[in-house]
Amino acid sequence: MSEPQGEVRVRNVTTQRSDSFLESATEFAGGVFRLGFSVATLPFALLPRESRQHMRNATRELMYAFASLPRDFAEVAGEAIEDWARDADSTPTGHHAPRDEMKPASTAGRKA
Repeated sequence: MSEPQGEVRVRNVTTQRSDSFLESATEFAGGVFRLGFSVATLPFALLPRESRQHMRNATRELMYAFASLPRDFAEVAGEAIEDWARDADSTPTGHHAPRDEMKPASTAGRKA
């Protein structure tokens, strides 16, 4: 392939550059986080290989425990709601309204 004299073939490459303040702030915060994480994990990198593996396993187990908490809470709440609904269904409903807890117990004999 020969280009005509004086012309240079240029590949069209789009860049991901944006001058948005929010994107710049996000990239900066991500860099700070990565730097902080690297500094925080530096002592673990100095440990022997077997100890590092134990730390990774312990961290993984801890993350699994935190991830399972919402499911466990939902199961407990579901059982409590089912018990509450079962109790509400088994309670006989009379022809009277429930007692108003804000009023005094005995209002008989008083004139308004």
